[in-house]
Amino acid sequence: MEQESPDVLSQEPTPSPAAPADFTDWVARRLPPLEHAARQLTGDDTQAATLARELLGLVAMRWSRLRGNDAEHHAPPGAAADRLLQRLFAREVADAVPQHRVRLDLDRTPPARRGRVLPATVEEEAAALWRRGRATTRRRLLIAGAVGAVALGAAGIRALAAGREEGRQPLSALPTGPAALDGVDEVPPVARQLALPVALVAKLPRELAPGDPARLPALSARPTPRALAVLDAAMGAAAAGPLLVLGEDGGWRRVDKLPVEAAALLSPGALAPDGARLAVVTADELWVVESAGGLARRHDVAPESPVVVWLGPRHLLVAVDKLLDVGSGALLPAPVGVRDAIAPRRAAGTDAPSTVLELLSAGDPITAPPRVRSWEFAGREHSEGTVAVTGPGAGRLGRFLGPGFAVAGGGGLVARMCEPVGLPVRPGWRPAEAVAVLDPGAARVRRLLVADADVTGSLTLLGWLDRRRVLLCCGVASGATPGVNQRLLVWDVRDGSLALVATVASNGSLSLADLDGAV
Repeated sequence: MEQESPDVLSQEPTPSPAAPADFTDWVARRLPPLEHAARQLTGDDTQAATLARELLGLVAMRWSRLRGNDAEHHAPPGAAADRLLQRLFAREVADAVPQHRVRLDLDRTPPARRGRVLPATVEEEAAALWRRGRATTRRRLLIAGAVGAVALGAAGIRALAAGREEGRQPLSALPTGPAALDGVDEVPPVARQLALPVALVAKLPRELAPGDPARLPALSARPTPRALAVLDAAMGAAAAGPLLVLGEDGGWRRVDKLPVEAAALLSPGALAPDGARLAVVTADELWVVESAGGLARRHDVAPESPVVVWLGPRHLLVAVDKLLDVGSGALLPAPVGVRDAIAPRRAAGTDAPSTVLELLSAGDPITAPPRVRSWEFAGREHSEGTVAVTGPGAGRLGRFLGPGFAVAGGGGLVARMCEPVGLPVRPGWRPAEAVAVLDPGAARVRRLLVADADVTGSLTLLGWLDRRRVLLCCGVASGATPGVNQRLLVWDVRDGSLALVATVASNGSLSLADLDGAV
């Protein structure tokens, strides 16, 4: 990140192009509270000024699209920009992991600071930020073009080499020997993921390739009783959205009633188990979209994170004491938040839930082992029981990551991603991601699936296909086939086998409803 002070930005020797009047007005209102929050995060005036202007420059890059979003949704000028700025700042806070809570309050007027050198005019400040945003846009386009050309050439070479080798001999098995562990399976490299046995899932196409989002009908114009999948149609690291919905009829729709930045914050558990609703967090807002009508409703609650946890088809856990009945909009008491809560799948009924399960990480607090915690609650009354995870696999569980999913009935297993610890490494293979499956009743690890994201693509846990198979998605990695951005896999926890469900023609996040079992 460049170390620039306000003085540098406001004293350019060459005239700065004038920024739009609405951007200048927005900068005048948002720069002071942003600098104040950045100072709380960094503890240094110079770093705070630099961070604030970097974030405002990123907003400037998207100003035209943000302005159009405000007009489409009849929102006040700058509303979409405020949401984007909140999201960008939240990421900085998450990366910094401060010891105290830091929050960006855009409506707060911070006290004046002595000795601070102000720009000559707000217009000059906004013009410098506007120029930075435009320059960044041009630079990204040039870099993207150069990288794309190199990547296409490299991909072609890899494809030719792979084709020659595959024509001579079959794919070899996964490495075995001293590195092999009982109950620990490995995700294969990308090329071998595409060669896995096929698992056919009812109504789910083999290729999740919706095509050009601009050519798709809007969900509000062509609703569906049940959504099977929701996909962020992003095709590059800097692009986002829009959100696309796959209906039971096999047709894709474009979600047209959400803020523009909603797609970038799609959680793996965003789609309700029955596919009737989609929940998305944007900055400090919660939106719920009805599949059957395409209507989006904004709920005035402050979520803890972009992760959402459906505890049933109509009850959404947002935070401690915030269990939302999405039908009525009523908030019900709940003793837990979303950080470690497990989303039940294959759960029937619409009554308010009275139980919730959590998986707690080892080392939180510092000497604690991994634990299973169960809650029973009715109104304000609640009780909890905590059991440490034991058995051979307990020592392999590092910090838990992201949302977890439980499958109802039968064994009632729970799956959640974690950082694996104590695993052997090999040349070119260093597993740093894993999906752990636990039996919560016995508090024991049933099986572990590990991956090296550089080889396999990053893992995302999506839920359960049935009572014994886990759904997951592998992201882009080296050796990927052009046009096949991600792979949707299913992992059988009985024998550790993997199968290919579908390919995904997008780099964006994916969320699935409860699906029928494979045949």
